[in-house]
Amino acid sequence: MQCSKRTTVIGNQSAGKSSVVEAISGITVPRDAGTCTRCPMECRLAYTATEKWSCSIYIRREYDASGNVLDKVTETTFGAVITKKEDVELALRRAQVTVLNPHLDPLTILNASVEELTQSPFVSKRTSPFSRDTICIELEGPELTDLSFVDLPVVRGLIQNDEPETIKLVEEMVVSHIRGNCLILVALPMTDDIENQKALRLARQEDPDGMRTIGVMTKPDMLTSGSTKAREIWLDVIEGRRHPLVHGYYCTRQPDDVERADNITPETARAAEAKFFSSTTPWSTSKYENRFGTDHLISSLSKLLVGIINDTLPRIMAEAASKLEHCNQELAALPREIEGDPANYMLKLLTSFCDDIHRPVHNGLDVNQLVHLNTETFKELKIAIRKSAPNFIPEVFHNDTGTSSASSVKVDKLAEGPPFYLNDMLKHIQRLDFRLPTHYSLIDLIPKFQASWESAVETCFTAVRKHVQDMLEHQIRHTFHRYEHLEGHVRIFVSEIVQRHFETCNTIIGPVLQAEATPLTQNTHYLADLTAKWSSTYKAKRSDTDEQNGLPPFKKQRTNGHISASAPKTVFPSTDTFIPPSNNSIPSTSGSATSFVNSMSDDPSGAFFFRVPPQQPSEVPNPFTTTSKKTSEDEQKRHINNALAALAALGYRGITEADFGKMIPPDEYETEIQVMAEIRGYFQITYKRVIDTIPSLIDLLFVRAIADDMQPSLITQFSLGTVDAKERCAMYLAENPMVVVKRKELTVRKERLEEVKHALHAFGLST
Repeated sequence: MQCSKRTTVIGNQSAGKSSVVEAISGITVPRDAGTCTRCPMECRLAYTATEKWSCSIYIRREYDASGNVLDKVTETTFGAVITKKEDVELALRRAQVTVLNPHLDPLTILNASVEELTQSPFVSKRTSPFSRDTICIELEGPELTDLSFVDLPVVRGLIQNDEPETIKLVEEMVVSHIRGNCLILVALPMTDDIENQKALRLARQEDPDGMRTIGVMTKPDMLTSGSTKAREIWLDVIEGRRHPLVHGYYCTRQPDDVERADNITPETARAAEAKFFSSTTPWSTSKYENRFGTDHLISSLSKLLVGIINDTLPRIMAEAASKLEHCNQELAALPREIEGDPANYMLKLLTSFCDDIHRPVHNGLDVNQLVHLNTETFKELKIAIRKSAPNFIPEVFHNDTGTSSASSVKVDKLAEGPPFYLNDMLKHIQRLDFRLPTHYSLIDLIPKFQASWESAVETCFTAVRKHVQDMLEHQIRHTFHRYEHLEGHVRIFVSEIVQRHFETCNTIIGPVLQAEATPLTQNTHYLADLTAKWSSTYKAKRSDTDEQNGLPPFKKQRTNGHISASAPKTVFPSTDTFIPPSNNSIPSTSGSATSFVNSMSDDPSGAFFFRVPPQQPSEVPNPFTTTSKKTSEDEQKRHINNALAALAALGYRGITEADFGKMIPPDEYETEIQVMAEIRGYFQITYKRVIDTIPSLIDLLFVRAIADDMQPSLITQFSLGTVDAKERCAMYLAENPMVVVKRKELTVRKERLEEVKHALHAFGLST
């Protein structure tokens, strides 16, 4: 991307290119065999009002020995300022030797003679045949025009036998310089057929519309008087009838070898050139007089460059801004380069990582998915524990038929355990050792219904652990992905922290589950309420079954688990108050049943004994409501109102529909129903304890413990406070080499684009 008034001069070998360069710049360049242009030579001409002429030479290094672009382009002064034009040629020879031998000290070359420059060590196997680095020549003088041009190596024919690699290198160099916005000045020797000019073909390749190309015909004095056909062809070219270009062609005549040997001055050379074109046909008769002569060429170049720049500068500035923005975006996408002490940087990195872990654990539902996922997992635990509820069926199961006395319908729709019938409970009670406290019935059955709890808790804890590990892995990749070595170590240390707290939490959860296997609660009022509720529920279910079988409520007797006409038998004392059993006594089996929970110790501080406050009489099914399936609701309501009115007329006031159940005699399975109700009630208490306690322990001792322990543990594991922490942290923070290279390339590109942007802005202000 060129942003100055620059022209690139190209041409084949012996095309007179050097003569054109000399004519434009007013200096003498090396011309003898072996000293042709082997690197780009950039001439920067500047007009000054003073009579003082000066020349400064610089060497611009842009590429390394392998041809790769350097991170930093340098332009260093080569020698002192030259004030005599005759000293320029030797200085340029020395500068070219310096460019081709970057391994040599420039100071040893600055004092070398012409002869020494052709000998070792200035010419050796290490000397490059060509170089992409540039010799820069700054010329200032009153006779100069503000103009810049680049003289490039010849396109072909410089090296004997035209080595393919060398030709390719030179052609790539030429193409890279003529691509863009510069004017392309093609030197065309009139002694050669224009069809053979590869330089012109390259120009057309990069400038197919011909908007930037100017042809310069050289060596017109080499056409003999007998070359009539050649003169006609070249006249057609210069007048636009053959190979036309938008800006056309110019023809120049430069001093020959004899004139140069006589040290002809630029003024004398220009006068000789003008005389030649005015006196030699067909040039003297052409109507395009302004196409002949170096002065016309220079004047045209300056005007064309100004026009091109005015047309292209806005586009170039927009292009530069766009490329700079894209470069900044690419840099922003890369991780920032580490600055400062590695140990401090790593501490900040670990702190940021731990903060990102602490935030979702302690800051609630709005942060990320972890709390949501764990909440759902705890809900699944709740459902699993709830499904383990005792599946008590208040019906009698007949072993001989394999069916119950009535169609069995589950009382607890969520319970998934095997059904447990009244006769199953009877057998269970009969197996008890009555010399032991009666609450052993509860102790014996509760663990059976809790058998699945350990597996359910393990499933829950495993799921929570996976949620935490997934969150940690996401944060590890997010924070440490650019540091492969560090990422691996963090992953190992984090895994150890997770495992440690997993084991610690498990050591607490295990005893908690074991404790639940032993009936114990201080919430006796709630237990009494639950027992009454489930007793009423089971009795209502049993009453419904009797009605379905056509039997009056609770008019059944049993013998060995079957319906019998004998008197009812129970296994509990006949009183409703606690009677402590003596060492030699066995509870009476006569009379009504009593709660075995009520038979426990009066001491509220007992570890395994608790007392339920005296219960109100259990709710007994309403005989009216049990027949509701055979009567309509209106008819049932009428019967109830009539009964209440009749009782009131007899003086029994204050009677309600709920009191009708008291008229029904006790069920002969009252004891079994009562035990079922108490076990189901206690299950409700322990179920609620577990579904709260276990998630709380997992959250506190595992999830939150990991978040709280992460930072101190990682700091300890990485030994950040030790003497050699800086060296070890630098090793951990070693980046991916590809990222380092990419960042370096983009940084260099950004610096260059910023320089271009500033140069374009300054240039726009000066035009």
